[in-house]
Amino acid sequence: MRRIFSGLILAFTILSAEAQTTFFDRTLQEAFAVAQKENKYLFIDCYTDWCGWCKVADKNTFPDLEVAEFLNENFISVKVDMERGKGVGLAMKYRVVGFPSYLMFAPDGTYAHKMTGYFEKPSEFVENVKIALDDTKRFAYPAKLNDKVEFPKFYAQAFTNKDSDEKRANPKDGEVDTWLSNQSDLMSVATWSVMYRFPMNESNSQKFLDNRTAFAKVFGNTEVQDKISGIASDKLAVAMKSQKESDLQLAIDFADKYMDENKEENKAFYKLKFCEGKGDWSAYAKCAQGMIDFYGLENHLSGINNYSWTIYENAENKDVLNAAIGWMKKVVELEPLYMYLDTYAALHYKAGNYDEAIIWADKAIEQGNADEENVKETEELRAKIIAEKAGQ
Repeated sequence: MRRIFSGLILAFTILSAEAQTTFFDRTLQEAFAVAQKENKYLFIDCYTDWCGWCKVADKNTFPDLEVAEFLNENFISVKVDMERGKGVGLAMKYRVVGFPSYLMFAPDGTYAHKMTGYFEKPSEFVENVKIALDDTKRFAYPAKLNDKVEFPKFYAQAFTNKDSDEKRANPKDGEVDTWLSNQSDLMSVATWSVMYRFPMNESNSQKFLDNRTAFAKVFGNTEVQDKISGIASDKLAVAMKSQKESDLQLAIDFADKYMDENKEENKAFYKLKFCEGKGDWSAYAKCAQGMIDFYGLENHLSGINNYSWTIYENAENKDVLNAAIGWMKKVVELEPLYMYLDTYAALHYKAGNYDEAIIWADKAIEQGNADEENVKETEELRAKIIAEKAGQ
């Protein structure tokens, strides 16, 4: 006997016969309609087609049994490309500027939670998603999912829209501060979004800092701390350009005064970047080792990969290269991702360990092909290694 089901219900797509997060296979609005009907929360996987970590999450996070069971029980989940269609407006409204990011909404469309970045431990991912279900931790965000927000043109132009002929562009000099100075409502979504997205002059920055507690109540402390970190990073950029210890100290003093969360690791990171700006790679390696010790190696794999790649691109000192090789050896043992294997191969090449470099380049290419990654650069590296080995 044939049974007739609702088209919306049929739109669910199970990506695997095994444990797997179920993603709704139609539009965001249709997913939201189902969430409202079933009194479930809405989970949005915000991705781009170039985001490597989004692909890693698809491979490691969403197939995980704990993740799949939790999301399937409590959410209607949907994937949205942040650079196409409705995704562009969503990125603008909720300031999605890093990937992967995840947005969560209550059944009535109330903004519940945002997460950014790849979570190496699925259990940590679940614990963070759970925050969305706790309304005691929710801030007073002034716009629901379907509410329209008007943004200045320069803000919209700062987001990539692959469905438009207009190219992404930064605001003109003074445009942001002039616009902000004319806003009477500091707590509007548009005002906060512009403040969050762009650097500001001292006057507007201080206006934000003086009202940071009020901003946190409306937009959440995570974004407020992100903005404080951004201002500190601007001060760090001045120090990196000037190469003055006194300018570095200004950035560190700012962090001490205004940062509530992650203060010590941020200050350590500023010292690391300052060493990078100076090109002092021995000092950089020591600062990186301090960061690794602070976080714990197994909790900081992507950070270690970043430090190691920076060393590969810039350092010549064998001791520094060998330090990075030692870090990455442990990283690839713990999680042999394509990008980690590629870094490990590149470091061996830079250190003149050609046989090891070929072995790990081959492993990187094999893993990259399995993960449908573009392995062209690793293939080019492998050819370079073989050529240089032959010329020894």
